[in-house]
Amino acid sequence: MGIFGKLFKKRSLNVTKALLEAATINNQATSGVSVTEYSATKYSAVLACVRVLAETVASLPLHVYRRLKNGKEKATDHYLYDILHTQPNPELTSFEFRELQMVYLALWGNAYAEIEYGNDGKIKGLWPLRPDLMQVRRVNGELVYEYQSQAVGRKYYPAQRILHIRGLSTDGIVGVSMIRLARDAIGLGLAAEEYGARFFANDARPGIVLEHPGTLSKEALKNLKKSWENEHRSLSNKHRIAILEEGMKVHEVGIPPEDAQFLEIRKFQVNEIARIFRVPPHLIGDLEKATFSNIEQQSIEFVVHTIRPWLVRWEQAIMRDLFSPDDRKEYFAEFLVDGLLRGDIKSRYEAYSIGRQNGWLSADDIREMENMNPLPDGTGKIYLIPLNMIPVNTITSGGSKDGKQDNKQNNKQNNKQNNKQNNKQDNRKIGIREKRAAESRRRIANSFISLFTATELKIVKREIGEIKKALKKYLMRRDKQDFQDWLDEFYESHKEYKKNAWMPVYITFEEAIKSEVFEELNIGNTKVDHQQFINDYIESHVNMQIGSSRGQIRKILNESDEPLDEIEKRLDEWKEKRPSKIARLETVQFSNAIARETYRDVGIQRIQWVASPNSCPYCSSLDGRIVGIDTAFLNSGISFRPDGVDVPMAINFDIFHPPAHEGCECQIMAV
Repeated sequence: MGIFGKLFKKRSLNVTKALLEAATINNQATSGVSVTEYSATKYSAVLACVRVLAETVASLPLHVYRRLKNGKEKATDHYLYDILHTQPNPELTSFEFRELQMVYLALWGNAYAEIEYGNDGKIKGLWPLRPDLMQVRRVNGELVYEYQSQAVGRKYYPAQRILHIRGLSTDGIVGVSMIRLARDAIGLGLAAEEYGARFFANDARPGIVLEHPGTLSKEALKNLKKSWENEHRSLSNKHRIAILEEGMKVHEVGIPPEDAQFLEIRKFQVNEIARIFRVPPHLIGDLEKATFSNIEQQSIEFVVHTIRPWLVRWEQAIMRDLFSPDDRKEYFAEFLVDGLLRGDIKSRYEAYSIGRQNGWLSADDIREMENMNPLPDGTGKIYLIPLNMIPVNTITSGGSKDGKQDNKQNNKQNNKQNNKQNNKQDNRKIGIREKRAAESRRRIANSFISLFTATELKIVKREIGEIKKALKKYLMRRDKQDFQDWLDEFYESHKEYKKNAWMPVYITFEEAIKSEVFEELNIGNTKVDHQQFINDYIESHVNMQIGSSRGQIRKILNESDEPLDEIEKRLDEWKEKRPSKIARLETVQFSNAIARETYRDVGIQRIQWVASPNSCPYCSSLDGRIVGIDTAFLNSGISFRPDGVDVPMAINFDIFHPPAHEGCECQIMAV
């Protein structure tokens, strides 16, 4: 007997299970009809409501988002994105999975799914479990899920292995079945349908009494009744001629269905069921009170008051059960309901016009909501400001611009020592384990080159496009100063764009390298937070790039007589060379920076240089060199000239980890 079996054997039945078992003793409604979650779906109104809820929630896009400083973006690189948005397991699409779970929620008030984990500890699949086969218990303060079916027998799950979405609950442990709470209302509807079916099975006529002038024996009475039913009962025997013998007479008894308000009862019960599920009657086919003027408002109310609470239940259950505590700080799942809230085309365009004229919608914002691509020339990003709403303190009389000075910083080191600094420490011989670990991390870094290249290409395309438009606007009119002013303003805004574009790439790369370091050190996945380090790193990286780009353009602008052609030529060189150059440099630079930070976090005191295969003479001379975690391998200001090298390498800054030069693929390892 496993640990869960022992715990359950020793404990008494909890209140939740007792209530559920008591509720299942008698499924019979007051009307005399047995009502269960399965039988309730035979009532068309219940089936229609369940389908509306299930299909609506299943059809809404479900995305994983990353929180940004200003807004959010789709986190398509997160491992949960495809599971929630596309396919939770190999057998079900996201639509099918969510439709099934919503059927369970609408009928049983609970939806359960087993969480399947991969070897890396990350979620790789979600498998739905039937709620009628699940019992939820609390053992020693922890929720445990007991699942029993013919296919798998009895199985126990800890709460960490179950995605549990609760409906309306009275104890916070399990949701309550709406079918059981509304048993009498549903039972009356089922009884009305059964009555109608039997009524039409009897040729749509009330009860019949045959009057015989004499006295019949039991056998004769039985034969008369049987022969009459065989000849005249059911629609297939409709309009048959009845021949009465021996003075018999026919009398109709009972009340006609119109007088018994049969149709009114059925209509009322349809509205009653719609009220229970909070579904507008027109969505389940009852158009009696629907008009062109109110049906749109009813649909919006359906989204706000019916669908939205279900979506919040889904989103918060996903956040609780699927995202790790660290992921919750940055990621979240959210349904998109914009499509359900869209009015008619006239109403939408009027709303867009208000937003556009008041400055909180751009043309591209509107085009995105209408499922259209942005304007190709970039003008769709411009926001309008009503002239009479400009703050008074922004209006100037002269309209003059402060001349921005280009504070060039010449950090050339004068009179650098051209002395050869020989490290007297003998380099350590690199072992097979270190070489394999370094090669493994090098492969991971190389696998990210394409992502870094694509990201930088996207950034540089935007940069080049904006600069070329400004060149035509200013330099064709020989307005160098205006162009310089524009250039400064552009790079201030471009800085934030670059940071936002790089952040998800570096975060993903950091996770991969950090996991590799943990495996190298043979330690568990320790909680290490590098977010501030990543922020500072990207800030430095972006500032350096922007400083270089702006400096190159300013130099051409100040030294060339025909700067327009030369700047365009330089921009084309950026597009051709920069993406791959930065990708190869940064994958080595950042992978080693994160490895060094992780080593420091777990208490490593010394690190060593591990040269890549076929490395250059400079890196080969560093192979195996050991330094303290906060000591540079090469100090700024020296000329590094190992034995056998004719040309020294000028070291312009302290080198705490590879790369030592462009093209270097060396790694650091813990000692």
